[in-house]
Amino acid sequence: MRRALAAALCASLLLAGCGRKREYPPPDRYVPADAALAVLVPGLGTAARQAGALYRTIAQAPQAVQLAEAHAALKAQLGFDPLDPRGMEQAGVDPAGAAAAALGSASPALLVVPVQDLAKLDATLSRLARDRMGATQRVTVQLRGVEVVTFRREGKGPAALAYAAIGPHALLASGPEAPETVAAAATLPEDRSLWKSPAAARARQALGQGFLVTVLAPAGSTALAEVRVARDGAALGIRAESARLGLRLALLLSPEREGWWKALRGEGPVDDGAVALLPPEAALLVRFAGDPAEATRRLEPWFPPEVKKAFSAQRLDPVTGLSPAFGPGGALALALAPTFTLTDFSSPRFDLRRVDPFSFVHLDAVLPVRDAAVLRAFLARLQKAGPRLSLKVAARGPAAEPTGWTLSWGKAQLGLALSGGRLLLSGGAPRLAALEARPAAGQGYAAPGPAARAALSTGLGGAVLDVEHLARSVEVLPEEAYGTGPNAVVMRSLVNRYLEPATALATISLRLELAPGAALVDLDVDGRSEPKPRP
Repeated sequence: MRRALAAALCASLLLAGCGRKREYPPPDRYVPADAALAVLVPGLGTAARQAGALYRTIAQAPQAVQLAEAHAALKAQLGFDPLDPRGMEQAGVDPAGAAAAALGSASPALLVVPVQDLAKLDATLSRLARDRMGATQRVTVQLRGVEVVTFRREGKGPAALAYAAIGPHALLASGPEAPETVAAAATLPEDRSLWKSPAAARARQALGQGFLVTVLAPAGSTALAEVRVARDGAALGIRAESARLGLRLALLLSPEREGWWKALRGEGPVDDGAVALLPPEAALLVRFAGDPAEATRRLEPWFPPEVKKAFSAQRLDPVTGLSPAFGPGGALALALAPTFTLTDFSSPRFDLRRVDPFSFVHLDAVLPVRDAAVLRAFLARLQKAGPRLSLKVAARGPAAEPTGWTLSWGKAQLGLALSGGRLLLSGGAPRLAALEARPAAGQGYAAPGPAARAALSTGLGGAVLDVEHLARSVEVLPEEAYGTGPNAVVMRSLVNRYLEPATALATISLRLELAPGAALVDLDVDGRSEPKPRP
């Protein structure tokens, strides 16, 4: 009879929903939607493991001594390792849970952490308050109907630290206003929280998924007051692995600003083969898939005043007279020249206008040509105006339709050639033959990793710094590049100081893309799984 009664009671409770696990809102339920900066961590343990793997990779470098010291100091202050999920458990924090934080100048920072063991967390906070803040008094107060645990230096003195346990979360703040900050967060109306914010949802959608940490800033955030490009709001996503750090910045756009970006993107097919024609040893590569005419128009205000004045005097307008000749998909590469000399480059008398820039760096560029007639007409006018601009333009090929040109000024020479619907450029001019022969040889630049490939093949534009190629070109510089005597020793030592950590990096990639209502900027730093051994 008792068993039957117990079974009936259990069945009634299950039907009433008491047998189901209670669902709690996420930690951003307690973060105000208008917080200057909001930080979200979907999984504390995962973020700690991934960040710890990256930290251990970086810490192998001799130059990372200060980073290791900072990590050791942080562990000593907290009493546990924040990069180790087991340390979180020892502190009473649930590494399987999510966390959030609200940062702003108007109120103290608020931290929302998942609780695994409230007694352990209370002990951790008591120890931190005592050892780091001198707050030995633990007092429980009622504010706005919320039980807030407060740590003070004196029984009736100002608060040093406060927290409130709300479901599986603990809300923490420090400073005299901490109790009120915690109570206000605990009683925050749901419709004013980040959890229910349409702007935050829009920012997350633009940013995408899969980030260890997400930082959100609403439109008009005081944290972005000096960053006009982010005035409509922004979101930042962070990824980390043992040999990679990835950042994605989503800049939210008003309809007017989105139209500005769409105009820059332009229309028409994009040349996808330009990068493959660049030298395989290139160190810096840049690709642009937008409208060259629109980009030139927007860059014109940034042209050097003397260049604008000279072009205007000769009635040469690169915006209307040159840029329409090109289509989207152009690419440019720079590489350190074997003739690079640190002594000349670092000299206080160094003047780029008086030397051959291509004796320091090699330049190669591939520009898709949409209208060759426009290009030839502009170069013909430039040839006539050349003497007045201290510039010499020598055309090659048929007089009516030249297929190549050499531009000379001072000691510098820039070679140009029309080939296969593209304009090929090389500085100095003798390098042009290798660029012209590369389509048949098929031995151009090949991006070494996924992030670098994406930066040079997709989106509105991108750039890649091939650190491995750059370091290699520095390593093979002849001894005379560093000068002579004691100065050469100092130069060599200075270069090695930066070259050593560079051997642990493979590429640094930057990519720009447009999404509905946002502009996305991806920055990826890819390291080697094992640093290159030095001789």
